[in-house]
Amino acid sequence: MSRSAGGGVGAARAAKAHVRQLVGGDSRVNGVGLTKLDAAWAVKVNVADDADRPDLPEAVDGVPVLVHGVGRITPRAG
Repeated sequence: MSRSAGGGVGAARAAKAHVRQLVGGDSRVNGVGLTKLDAAWAVKVNVADDADRPDLPEAVDGVPVLVHGVGRITPRAG
């Protein structure tokens, strides 16, 4: 099994936990997850407004960090 530049999914999960600590309680953040970036794993941070982002590094522990504006997330009436 080949390893990506930032490591495997285990390294990405550890980086995700670190990013969650960095953005904890930031109301601009809708969620933190993992995504594929080419053949490597990356941490994806969803924010309400792409123009109002938290200050995050480009990579954490060698894993890329991507920030994307996705709008406000609200519960749907079911």
